[in-house]
Amino acid sequence: MEEKCGSAAICFVSFLPDILDSKAEGRNKYLQMMLSVAEKFKRSPYSYVWTAAGMQPDLEKRVGVGGYGYPALVALNVKQGVYAPLKSAYELVHIVEFVMEAGRGGKGNLPLDGAPSLVKTEPWDGKDGQIIEEDEFSLEELMGEETASKDEL
Repeated sequence: MEEKCGSAAICFVSFLPDILDSKAEGRNKYLQMMLSVAEKFKRSPYSYVWTAAGMQPDLEKRVGVGGYGYPALVALNVKQGVYAPLKSAYELVHIVEFVMEAGRGGKGNLPLDGAPSLVKTEPWDGKDGQIIEEDEFSLEELMGEETASKDEL
């Protein structure tokens, strides 16, 4: 976090939907949207990072993300220990407005309760996610009883 956000006045963190939910096409649209915002504000001392839903649980907990769905966006000021969530839809016009407002000092900043611990993750490969098939199991084996031996009331 310090490496990516420490030198920035404001660090904008996007929490994007799981790749199984948005597929590569959807994730790329979100990333392209953030790239266009970064380009619009390239003269500002901001940084932009993203993570997939659920991959940084401590950070999500500390900034109150996850309970209202993904994608989500927060503005972090690491030096001051405050953050502000995007309360509008994750759409270009709302994100631009949010970044402008955050640059003016924002309103409704909330305290960041300590530095979040981050989990090292593998970079996204740019592809759709794969559903991991699990072996089917027998409920009878799981319950450890035979269904035929139950007495009916």
